[in-house]
Amino acid sequence: MMKKGFTLSELLMALTVVGVIIAIMAPMVVTHFRSKSQVAALQSVYTAITSGIKLIQVEEKAGSLKKTSLYYTDGSNITNTSGAFLKKYFNVSKDCETVPGDCFAQFYKNMAREDINMPENVYCVQLSTGASICLTPPGYKDLSARVYVDINGPARPNVAGRDYFLFYIYSDGFVGDRANYSDGVNSCRENEYGSGCFNRIVDADWVMDY
Repeated sequence: MMKKGFTLSELLMALTVVGVIIAIMAPMVVTHFRSKSQVAALQSVYTAITSGIKLIQVEEKAGSLKKTSLYYTDGSNITNTSGAFLKKYFNVSKDCETVPGDCFAQFYKNMAREDINMPENVYCVQLSTGASICLTPPGYKDLSARVYVDINGPARPNVAGRDYFLFYIYSDGFVGDRANYSDGVNSCRENEYGSGCFNRIVDADWVMDY
């Protein structure tokens, strides 16, 4: 007995259904892939920062950052603290010195789509990976260092919590933001530089779940 084949209308209907499924799923797949790529880049920068801190502590035999050459004291400046640290312990492809706009985008927004200001009193470099880092040394304003990171340099989206983040480096070498670990959801949306978002990603085992 001869099998009956599909009619043209049945084939067109099947193709239409497949097309609808692809149209629905494609943006979700792209978003998921983009988020995983952003998190991977963020984790890479975080690892590099953590390694740099450990190296300077070992090489200078210092248990606290207050006893390292990174610490800002009377007579020092941002170039010979932050600048020296970044250029020694990171694979720098571009030295932007104290001008963030040479390594970062000119404008950024937070998760609420509000304009935010660029950091000041920092030393900035761009790494061979394409990520950009600006660093305020510990001791300049408070005991912790501030590290501003754009995981893909000046390229978009230029949004805090997506490709732009803030770490703090505490005197004991901890990298993160202890103040924002208590409320990752709200601080992720409200924080200018994405430090709350960083904490939320870490708490979610390196997943961007927002």
